[in-house]
Amino acid sequence: MTAAFYRTAAIASFASSVTTLSLIFLPDLFAPAEGFAGRMQRVTDPIYQLRAWIYLLHPFLVFTAALGIAAATRHVAPGRALAGVLAMGLWAVTEAGQQTLTLFAFDGWRRAWLAGDAAVRATMELRAAIYDGLWDASYGLLLIGFLIGNAFLAAILFSLRDGLTRIVGVFLLLAALLTLAILIVEVGGPDLLAPFGRWAYPAIQPLGRILIGVWLWRVALSGEPRLQAPA
Repeated sequence: MTAAFYRTAAIASFASSVTTLSLIFLPDLFAPAEGFAGRMQRVTDPIYQLRAWIYLLHPFLVFTAALGIAAATRHVAPGRALAGVLAMGLWAVTEAGQQTLTLFAFDGWRRAWLAGDAAVRATMELRAAIYDGLWDASYGLLLIGFLIGNAFLAAILFSLRDGLTRIVGVFLLLAALLTLAILIVEVGGPDLLAPFGRWAYPAIQPLGRILIGVWLWRVALSGEPRLQAPA
């Protein structure tokens, strides 16, 4: 791979730290909305719309960074690199698909509902229920992909002896553990993140993505890592 490829992946990782923070904190700025009518009205909120398009961009940025990690380590652990990038690809495609369903189907129905379309108003509760079911199912699938992808990529970086590389591996492992905690809640288990409030995810993920960007930029400058023999 070329240095330009790794620089592009690094920039994508830096940008994904911004999109991560946006996805977490922009909902705090949404206009108040209550009940079913409020949910329909949400589509007119410009902050909601901004977040919705950031949500669509986000998986492409994160996957580009993951592709950079897998490419840089393909000679170190080809099997784990392939498994990691395939799982991250599953996550990215599922999350992007989930958001296109929102932007190009559900939001269109909401606008039609607000405009007084009789057919849409007569079926909107059913449409919303179907949308919610598809969204929840997609969410479960993308969590599985994200968990597996981060775990495999973390395992590769832990096999290298460089300090920054292992630190990035720690953050990938933490991302996998955070995802596992969320998945446990989704299947009806306890909320293991509750003692940490809402800060566990924003404290770990944005910093981790900045460090991934630094690591990828270093790969662009110094070349791909090689597995070292034990001392």
